[in-house]
Amino acid sequence: MRVIAHNVEFYTLSREQPPSTTPTGPLEDSSEANYLPVGALGHSLRDSLWYFDGKSMHAWPDVLDVLSSALTEHGREVAPTVAITTDFYPLSAIVEKGLLTGLESDLVQRRDINFAFYRLNPRTHLSIPSLLRHHLAQYDSPAALHLSHSYQKLPYFNHALEVLLHDVLDDEVDAPPESFEAALLPGVLSFLSSFPTYLDIVAGCTRKTELRSWKTLFRYLPPVAELFEESLQKDMLKTAGSYLLILHAFDEGSFSTRQISTLFNRATKEGDWDLCKELARFLVGIDETGNLLKTVLARAGLRDAEPHNGYSSSDEDITGPAREAIASNGVAGVTPHGSGSSSNGSIINAGRDQGSSAQDYFADPARYA
Repeated sequence: MRVIAHNVEFYTLSREQPPSTTPTGPLEDSSEANYLPVGALGHSLRDSLWYFDGKSMHAWPDVLDVLSSALTEHGREVAPTVAITTDFYPLSAIVEKGLLTGLESDLVQRRDINFAFYRLNPRTHLSIPSLLRHHLAQYDSPAALHLSHSYQKLPYFNHALEVLLHDVLDDEVDAPPESFEAALLPGVLSFLSSFPTYLDIVAGCTRKTELRSWKTLFRYLPPVAELFEESLQKDMLKTAGSYLLILHAFDEGSFSTRQISTLFNRATKEGDWDLCKELARFLVGIDETGNLLKTVLARAGLRDAEPHNGYSSSDEDITGPAREAIASNGVAGVTPHGSGSSSNGSIINAGRDQGSSAQDYFADPARYA
């Protein structure tokens, strides 16, 4: 016998958990419950062993590795676990959904009673990012790809990949690696590049991180202008809009009216008037005079002539449905967030909880839990 873990409050072996034990709840309200039956896991986590030690939930992706290392004649160290820290008490690992479920207690105090009580709220936490990071940190990309293949049909899989990039980026910004070889971020970006949503993942992660982290992230990426062009080539217009905003905030010298005019023109041809509205609001946000918006509209072919300083504020020469879309959404009434000289500060708000800013015009309403 050999001790493999201490302070174990409870443990579970995924092979012993039948599918019927998956608790009912919001995930059962639609066909999402059938996205990933246990049989679809293949060898990914089918024999995983999970335990809680009072601080973190730990997992061995394959219990056979633990059994083989526990044999005394081999004299091997026990395989490392994947440690997943939560801000609530975890109760179960729903392997087929890549989630940890548990309870969080809230202390309730009311004026109409003379005692306090606790209220328990159900909580969930994604386990997929930590498992993928474990494999990538061990330079085991095939295992990470195999695990990703098992979960790729989940509706929140792309969000899990974005969380993976976000967590690794935050750690390397706070504690920079000693050398390029010791950095995990390049391997994570290389891994993410194998997915068709790679550009969306990078753009989404960038929008939701502080400006000080961007230098670390783009150290291992092509220039933002190239990512913008690649998004245009793949007809990912909203993603291209996100990269335009990133380009303006991160490298304002590379930001040009040609790029945004090209995107404006493509959006009008595709009939994406919502994107046209957001682009117009963004331009008004960085240039309260409106001259930049008029210039872009002219270069995009939506005005009869390119404006000049002192150009009339009348927009009767904006052509076709673009005029209706921009006017109906109240672009002229948008309160500017700052002038061109202070545009960086007006667009980027440090932290994850961002208020109304030009950045929010392209931001997904979802925020990290």
